[in-house]
Amino acid sequence: MSSTTSSHGRRKVLRSLVKRAAIPLADASGSYAVQHLPEWMAKSGFDFARWRRIWTARNPGNDRADLARLVAFIEHAAIVEGEALPGSVAELGVYRGTTARLLHELLPGRTLWLFDTFEGFDERDVAGDPGATSGSFRFTDTSLEAVLRHIGRSTRVRACKGRFPETAVAVPAGERFAFVHLDADLQKPTADALEFFYPRMVPGAVLMVHDYGSRAWPGVAAAVDAFFADKPESPVRIPDRSGSVVVRKSKAPVQRAGRSPG
Repeated sequence: MSSTTSSHGRRKVLRSLVKRAAIPLADASGSYAVQHLPEWMAKSGFDFARWRRIWTARNPGNDRADLARLVAFIEHAAIVEGEALPGSVAELGVYRGTTARLLHELLPGRTLWLFDTFEGFDERDVAGDPGATSGSFRFTDTSLEAVLRHIGRSTRVRACKGRFPETAVAVPAGERFAFVHLDADLQKPTADALEFFYPRMVPGAVLMVHDYGSRAWPGVAAAVDAFFADKPESPVRIPDRSGSVVVRKSKAPVQRAGRSPG
């Protein structure tokens, strides 16, 4: 038996042991959740390892393992592309550019709008926020230049530096969006972003909001719940680390009770 064949056999045995022992043990411990990839990824030539490398390249601390959120981005970007929805992509709360780069590579043919101070929170948004006033992380260890280097220079990237929604004046009146990601952490910019982007999202467009279920940033859920209280859509949680929610823009007018369609 050649050394190559022997080595292959050892790797096969090791993978089998991990599947039969290590994974169930970790899952049963309550410290980890082990989840299979969606079937269309696992049983096709989809290169999940590549997207995981992008995801973990700059993610700090525990976010490195938040693969449920990564899969959600991939799944919903595939929906946008598969349905050929028109429109651009936008992100509020770019920080160091991890999800910005991911979105740019998942949806490469679309304009990517990035909104951030690229210097941390604006103190006007911090005042009175239930999360920021507790001494939480301020996201100052970044810069616009570093983010653009990480994403890669592209004519499709539109970076709007400053406080939102003041920076939204850069968006043309006719611009429409197919995918919007909000990760502002604070209540006011989240509420402002919902007011701005929702009417500009095309039917079927995807909205993802991070930190809806995070105890560190309770203002996010407050802003989302208040905004969608009178909308036809309902936010749906995904099982990621911070309880992100996903909303798809309604494709048809909702019939109100007691009113005929005529």
